[in-house]
Amino acid sequence: MPDFLLDIDKALFQVLNGHLVSAPTDFLFPILTSIHIIWPVYLLLAFYLIYTHRAKGIYALISLTMVLGIMDQMSTHVLKPWFNRQRPCRQETEIRLLIPCGPGQSFPSTHAINNACLAIFLSMLFSSLRVPILIFAFLISYSRIYVGVHYPLDVFGGMIIGAVFGYIAAKTFTYVLNHNEKQNHIIT
Repeated sequence: MPDFLLDIDKALFQVLNGHLVSAPTDFLFPILTSIHIIWPVYLLLAFYLIYTHRAKGIYALISLTMVLGIMDQMSTHVLKPWFNRQRPCRQETEIRLLIPCGPGQSFPSTHAINNACLAIFLSMLFSSLRVPILIFAFLISYSRIYVGVHYPLDVFGGMIIGAVFGYIAAKTFTYVLNHNEKQNHIIT
């Protein structure tokens, strides 16, 4: 990445991590970024989808699980080693680190990829979830900057990558679902 872009990113990180802070958000964001909170929320969402949408909910969850598995592995084993950007908690001298730094590289944020992918995928298939799921995904992604483990470009890049793959997955799912429905009508 160009040096001037990295300089802007570091300056923005200092503002978001060091200046735009408060006691309530210091409490909220470490909780929100924890997988111990994220997974139970998404498990409840899965039960809701199965209960309210039956087969479509089950097929959507299976598809989403496959896409997230691929995205998670691609981020961790391909993109992060390729970009090899260090986390701010490993190189910044003035940082508010609210959670342990964690292993691995910084760009792109896997939290941002996975949550953006999930949010776009589900919001395209289940419009009633659009606003809450997009807000939740944004807050989780932003929390990664706030707690000191990612730069803004890590999160923004992760959100873009996740959104693109979530969109492609939702379009593919819708196409396959519609194609199968047409086939079933022809057969019966």
